[in-house]
Amino acid sequence: MRALRRVPLDILRGAQQRSPSGHVDRAVQCQLSEHRTGDHYGFLDDAEYATASWLRWSDSEAALVVLANCPVTSAGAPGESCCLFEEHSGRHTWEEEWPE
Repeated sequence: MRALRRVPLDILRGAQQRSPSGHVDRAVQCQLSEHRTGDHYGFLDDAEYATASWLRWSDSEAALVVLANCPVTSAGAPGESCCLFEEHSGRHTWEEEWPE
């Protein structure tokens, strides 16, 4: 099961101020391939200039980070981009199997 995290109120407000849509979910799920160690990353919203706002968290800490989008596209489906951030660990989003 992927890690879940409620977005701390101060981070939620900061993300809403940066958000073009003004909408940010109050809870996020880690978008990386399933892992037991290291930081988790939950998508908050797109930002400007090929970047996105993410909640990065570990067991005890959480932070709002703005990261460049992953530039890798799928060879099997031209034009399909990875929906994660640049230099993420694990697989690209089109390689993942997500439970229904």
